[in-house]
Amino acid sequence: MTGIERAIWWRRARIAALVATVNVVGFAAVVAEQAVEWSSSWTAASLIWWVGGTTLVIGLVLVAVVTALGAVIRIWWVRVGLAVVLTAVQALVRTSLLLPATEAGSASPRVAVIWGTGMIGYTVALGAGYLVVALLAREDRERARREAEQGKARQAISDLEGEELRVRRLVADKLHGAVQHRLVVIASGLDRAAAELDGPTATRWAPTLRDWAQDLDELREEDVRVLSHSLFPSGADLGAYEAIRALLDRLPASVAASVVLGPRMQELVHAHHAPLTLVDRLVVVYTVEEAVTNAIKHGGAETVTVQVEVEQHTEAPWVLDVVIDDDGHGPQTAEPALSGLARHRARAEARGGSLELGHAPDGGGRLHLVLPFTPVVGA
Repeated sequence: MTGIERAIWWRRARIAALVATVNVVGFAAVVAEQAVEWSSSWTAASLIWWVGGTTLVIGLVLVAVVTALGAVIRIWWVRVGLAVVLTAVQALVRTSLLLPATEAGSASPRVAVIWGTGMIGYTVALGAGYLVVALLAREDRERARREAEQGKARQAISDLEGEELRVRRLVADKLHGAVQHRLVVIASGLDRAAAELDGPTATRWAPTLRDWAQDLDELREEDVRVLSHSLFPSGADLGAYEAIRALLDRLPASVAASVVLGPRMQELVHAHHAPLTLVDRLVVVYTVEEAVTNAIKHGGAETVTVQVEVEQHTEAPWVLDVVIDDDGHGPQTAEPALSGLARHRARAEARGGSLELGHAPDGGGRLHLVLPFTPVVGA
């Protein structure tokens, strides 16, 4: 038996012994109250103390012996069998001690009644303890089963997230590398073909070829590169701050954007450099990207500020607090529909966090992201 199993057993044994002791005390009190009808020569007080005390002491000894045997014997049916035998013996001892007080000598009916009463009382007391232990064991098994299922679910989610990251990185690398390279080569070939054309053919096809080359360059810069960054944001490998900074740097020059790290976040970044896991970073970056896009597109914002801070709570190791404020007109209703932000809220809530859309204190819109996380040591 391991240390943990031994600790669990002793916890159950203490609870069972406590329940059995309470029942024994109750049984002793009941039989003591009824004992005044057994004898006329004994005073009521003496009879109550003798009957109740004898019943109590014998019952406590029985509980102690059964508990001690349970620490040695692990086979449950052997423990139950010994408990029944000991109960019968203790009931017999109780009968021999209480029989003189009944003034009935060795009358068989009286002996049977006293022995049967003790047997039933002690059996109920021990049985209640065993029942409580069985219920506790069942609860522990159910808890272990739920924890195992939750662990499997967390592992499955982690595996899915890992596979998603792998596919995202693979596709982003293909777009950023092979696809863009081929587009550059094709555009360059079209330019050379246009330059080498001569005669009437050049007048007809050279402008068209150059237009195609320009279209390919625009496709590469505006679509392929953007799609590559969407699949795997620039700077995500370095940290959330770097990824957000790279995201804001791609905004039009007419939009003033900044990212501010709070004091605790600065300390955490200084200690761990990139304290968030890659999955957590992507959740934060994608949420900020959606918030900034909505602020500019729907809110007409010209200033966007991203504030990142961390807190330590008792219910979670760390909590990331991200606030995106803008100077646009903000949401039009008190409870705005999240639209594109709905999937980001679902992902945050799946990780134990929250996402709220509202108004900033100085006007404009505000998006508030809360995300529990465990700092990655040595990242």
